[in-house]
Parts: sequence; C-alpha cells; structure tokens
Amino acid sequence: MRHRTVLRPSRPSRRDFLAMAAAAGVAVPLLGCAGGVTDDGGSDDGTGDPGGNLDQVDISPPSQYAGRVNVAMWSAMSGVNGEALAALVESFNQSQEDIYAEVQFQGPYPESAPKLTAALRAGAVPDVMMLADTFWGRFLINDALEPLNGYFDDDFGRDDYVEALYDEGLVGDELYWLSFGRSTPLFYYNKTVFQQLGLPDRGPETWTELREWSAEISQLSVNGQPLKAHAFTGDDDWQFMAATWQFGGKLSEGLDVTIDSGGAVDAARWHQEYIFEDGYGYLAQAAGTDFGTGVVATAITSTGGLRGIYEASASAGFEVGTAFLPKEVASGVPTGGMGFSLLKGAAQERKDAAFQLLKFLGQPENAAEWTLATGYLPIVKASMDVPELAETLASDPNFNVAVEQLPEAQGSDAIRSYLPNGTDLIISGLQRIYSDGSEDPQDVFDEVAEQLRQGVEDIRPAYEEYFG
Repeated sequence: MRHRTVLRPSRPSRRDFLAMAAAAGVAVPLLGCAGGVTDDGGSDDGTGDPGGNLDQVDISPPSQYAGRVNVAMWSAMSGVNGEALAALVESFNQSQEDIYAEVQFQGPYPESAPKLTAALRAGAVPDVMMLADTFWGRFLINDALEPLNGYFDDDFGRDDYVEALYDEGLVGDELYWLSFGRSTPLFYYNKTVFQQLGLPDRGPETWTELREWSAEISQLSVNGQPLKAHAFTGDDDWQFMAATWQFGGKLSEGLDVTIDSGGAVDAARWHQEYIFEDGYGYLAQAAGTDFGTGVVATAITSTGGLRGIYEASASAGFEVGTAFLPKEVASGVPTGGMGFSLLKGAAQERKDAAFQLLKFLGQPENAAEWTLATGYLPIVKASMDVPELAETLASDPNFNVAVEQLPEAQGSDAIRSYLPNGTDLIISGLQRIYSDGSEDPQDVFDEVAEQLRQGVEDIRPAYEEYFG
C-alpha cells in the first residue's frame, strides 16, 4: 500500500455512489451495499454494530444438526467442483457438534455476485461468500467485507498457505479474501502432433517460436482442412492480460488505464496478424474444448481444465502436453479462480462459526482432497505432502507444471478487479480484434480505454480509501 500525506476527498454515501455509477453506465448490480435501509428511508453505513445488523439468509438444517449455529455458504460451483465442495462441507458438519454449514448454489460468478448485492440491500446475507478473484474487490471498496486477520491464530495463518496466493486477498496488511480454488493458465500442446512433425516435446518459449512452429503445423490436415496451430478465446480477458504482460505492458497501473498503449496494443496486433495474415490461428468459442477434441494443435486454458482435456483427448486419440506460458519480452502468468469472504455486518457468532469452516477447508488433508477432486492448484503448502496428492504431483508432469509455474504468477491488473464492467469492456474490444482483421487494435483500445476511464472516475474515491 502506498502512504501519502494528502487530504482525501470526502467519501460519497452509498446512495450517491450508486447514483453516480448508474449515470456513468457502470454495472451497479456487481457492487454490494453493506448495510440495509433504515426506518427513515436513509442508507446505513454498512459497518455493522457489534451484534451484527445483517440477518441470515434462509437455511434448513437436517434434524440431526438441529440446535447448532448455522452457517450459510453461497457458492458459484456446480458439477464436479460443486459436488467436491459439498462433500467437504458435509465432512465439516460431521467432524464437530457445534456448527452446521450448508452450501447454497447461486449460479456462476456473474449471477451469484448480483445476488449478493440484492441480499445486502435486503439486509439478509450468507455467512460465507464465494467470490471470483475479479469480484471480491468490488465488494471490498463498498465496505461489505469482514477483515479476517483477527480470526487467525498461531495454529492457522499465512504460513500455511502458498504466500503468493494468500497475499492476493491482502489490502495493506489486512486479509479480506481467503484463496481456495485457484488456477493459472497453462499452454497445452498436442504431443502426438509435435512428435509427428519432429518438434521439441515442450511448449514454445516465446510467441515468436510458436509462429515458427505454426508454419510446420499447418502442413498437417484435420477434417480435410489445414490444422490450425493455436486457438484464441475472445471472451477471456484473463488470457489476454497474460499476453499483455508477456509483451511488456499492463491493462492498468492501479486504476490508471494503460490498455491503449505499449504491450496491450502490441499483443493484440501480434495475435490479429497471426490469425488473419499468417492464417495459423482463429477465434474459438471454447479453445480448451477444441484442443481436447484434436481440431487445433495448441491452446491456452486454465490448469483447472486438465482433467476434462485428458478425458476428451483420450477419445480423440492423442497425448497431451503442458508447459509454461510463452514469453515474448517478459514473463506473464496471471492467477485466477476464487476464494471466500465473510460479510462485515453479520452477527459475530455467525462470523466466528463461518471462519471455523474456512479453517477446516484449509487443513492439509481437506485442501489435498479439493485439489485432487477438481484440479485446482494446491494452495496449502502441507497439502502437497499428503500421500495421494504427492504421488499425483510426482507421477503426472502435466499436473506438476502448474505448481512449478506458480512462482512466476501474479494477481490481476486492478481495472479487471475493481471496475464492475471492466472485463466486459475489454472483452468487447478483444472480440472485435479477433474476429475482424481490418480493425486496428490501436483504434479499438482507444475506444475501450475511454470507456474504462469514464467508469474509473466514479469508483476512484472508494478505491483510494483502501489503496490511496
């Protein structure tokens, strides 16, 4: 955190803040109001009194868990990941006799976050909220999240976690978001194709090297067409942020927008030329899916996609390789995924109980179970010594690549995390660049940057309360 001796502007009330955001076209539903509405129609400050001023959402404990303190966890996980989380929470319920926790699925992140906003406005909230790495900051700067430092003790704290992932939830020295399901992108390549062409059994060290290899890859055919070398995903600004870093730029410095200069423009122009001039790449609906079915030779997608890609590639009849992301002028590895926050205005008894659930999920055996079931990164250091996970890391080089790449990883540029519609604006520009070879990336990002800057001015006072 930067420390400056300056007079800060007075902070707008939440009512003023929401009005300004709406006037600027900012996606207000992604910002939470930590307090309810007072009897006189005014908005409270959302900080909560010692006893808590936010009620609990409905929860229905089974009869065997009656009489316990109830904890509601709102989740954005469904499918295999949702089942894995529910199993761990049920293990928590069975491990002690004082607390009952219930997982309540609220839809994926873009659906669950607005539901939290509505719950905050209504004054009844979950006790634990799953938030994506690009969502929690939006609730932070609206004073909805509980500081967590006081809940840790000598037996459970930062030293138990991979520090780089733990520290992403820090604002100054205070933790507001505890990492859980974390990931980075990986470079995936078709080992069978590479072997057939005599290419090295590794990923390209740079984008330039990928371009050189792509000329050979395109000599092969699939379904009667030249095999494409690489698939881009136009609705994934996460991967493009990585490319921006790799070309020496950033999407923003703090809230100061830089997407219209340097590495961002260079990366977009390189990708566009690779697609339209070289003919080696294309805009995919789902790059990981295309790679898994063998219709493209390489792709970049999340570490969390490895298990699904294994299943698809087995049917398609090829072997999968993974590698660090390519560099160009610099390394660029972003972290992603989700973590958990507590709500500031909830009753203290519920917050204490909710943290016991987070502590349980952070125990090595439970963290290892989560990683093995989902493919997310190990975030608890001792979990990597749990025999089953240790064996997996030792026996599967692809799985281990994500762990080895982690020291190069860093958190998101602020414009993605704190501006409610920031990712949407960036994605809209990317889709134009990736789908139309005549669009000048500089012109596109000039437009995107102007829209981002308009939104930034409305959140800057709240942001600077934490980061100024």
